[in-house]
Amino acid sequence: MKIIEEGQFDYIPNKVFKNLSKRDRDNLRSYRGTYRWYKDNDDKLKSLEKEITKRKEKKEQYVKELIKKNKELDHLRKDYQFSWSVSRLKNKGDYYNFTISRRQYNTKTGSLGSSKNIKEQLCNCLFYRNDENKKRQINKDWKMFLRKEMNDHNSKVRLLIMDLIMKDVTLKRVSLNRKSLFPLTKKDYPKINKKGGVSIPLMMTNKMRWELIHLGYRKDEIKSMTPKQGWKIINKDEPK
Repeated sequence: MKIIEEGQFDYIPNKVFKNLSKRDRDNLRSYRGTYRWYKDNDDKLKSLEKEITKRKEKKEQYVKELIKKNKELDHLRKDYQFSWSVSRLKNKGDYYNFTISRRQYNTKTGSLGSSKNIKEQLCNCLFYRNDENKKRQINKDWKMFLRKEMNDHNSKVRLLIMDLIMKDVTLKRVSLNRKSLFPLTKKDYPKINKKGGVSIPLMMTNKMRWELIHLGYRKDEIKSMTPKQGWKIINKDEPK
């Protein structure tokens, strides 16, 4: 690159140029033309390198912001991110239970019954009764079908579970089984047991802190609150 930068032949004046051989004149003319293209391309590269440097700096800023926001939203992951598993009961033949697992909550289990009953319930429930393709999948491998449904964020059964979590984050006040998860009629939908009331957390949770901050309360104010006070403010949903 140093040879190119220093070898522009600017030191050859027009008078000398005119006395050069035709071959040298043609080569020098071609060289200078190519050099101009090289210089233009090099300038564009430098401009792009500066732009890349700026973009990298912006990327670092975005990453820092995302890490911060991710921590603030971690309670949503703990509440709404769940895994689904099916297990065969020992010494009961063809009989199955399901388990819904989340990071900071007790697992939620329920009865699915026998393979025959499960297939029958799934094929006749409100979610799949009119979908011939899904009914074929159910009859072929109902366990694989349910695994796919629970991993599909838009499936009706997953949205049903999310709705239940929204109403009772612990899922302690709702009874789940084959018939309530895959209802044949609207009357069969799972219902929240209201007799137990809503329990106030024993300590301030990250979710409560996040909601209070968005209602306009400072961190030092939240720190001095009792869980009961925080719970009362959140349920009123009134900005400070």
